[in-house]
Amino acid sequence: MIYDIFYWIHIISYISWLGAFVASLFFAFKIGQSFESAKERLFIRRERKVTSMGAHVGAVGILISGWVMAVIPGGPQWGWFNIPLYNWLAIKQLVFFIILLFVGVSIRKSITLKKLLPEEEKSVSPQARSQWKSAYRWSMAIYFLVILNTWLGLAKPI
Repeated sequence: MIYDIFYWIHIISYISWLGAFVASLFFAFKIGQSFESAKERLFIRRERKVTSMGAHVGAVGILISGWVMAVIPGGPQWGWFNIPLYNWLAIKQLVFFIILLFVGVSIRKSITLKKLLPEEEKSVSPQARSQWKSAYRWSMAIYFLVILNTWLGLAKPI
């Protein structure tokens, strides 16, 4: 019973992260359409907020539920980095560790960007635009790894 609850928390966390990916793509498209207009700054802020919320909800949910599912006595005994028995899971856990490192870099980039987007300015400076592009590239790398991790969990290929 408890295992099933955390299993679904795990899945919902992945779905929320993938939902943030779709929203991030949408806002990136809107940013491209509103280049050098008054709405560009608004869309940049929204894209960063969606990415941040998706990463926080997804990472915390996956971290907690994955930990519980790995150690709970009532469910399958997955364990941590159990390469001989579950090499797909060991790879999944390693990829998730890399995702957490990338999230830290993305957070730092977003903090720097926030300082470059003051409330009173109507337009986005070239420096802020460049910082957003850098933060967005890190986010896309994270989303790619989340998709890879999702596939590893669904397909259990190895």
